[in-house]
Amino acid sequence: MKEQEVRKKVKALKGLYLELMSYLGVNAVLILIWATFDANDVFWPKYILVIWGLALTFKAYRMGLVPLVFHRLSFLTPEWEEKKIKELVGKVSTQRKIQLNRNAKR
Repeated sequence: MKEQEVRKKVKALKGLYLELMSYLGVNAVLILIWATFDANDVFWPKYILVIWGLALTFKAYRMGLVPLVFHRLSFLTPEWEEKKIKELVGKVSTQRKIQLNRNAKR
């Protein structure tokens, strides 16, 4: 990657971080307003939380940051799937051998 491309990517990442800080600050104020004036009413900040949160998630996904998060969740990786398949196939074959041994002894 060229330095100019890296600088552009870092600038976009900085923008995402600033937007995330705005998201947290604005929603904290909205929740405080709700708690002060409408605590017994419907929790209306949830709409802003969800819509803006989804927009941030899609933006992070487009930037390639979300796969990094999902990569840390081991059960979402293809390697985990293959390992689990081999583990379960091994259990099934072991159970068959045990069952065959039990039937042979009878």
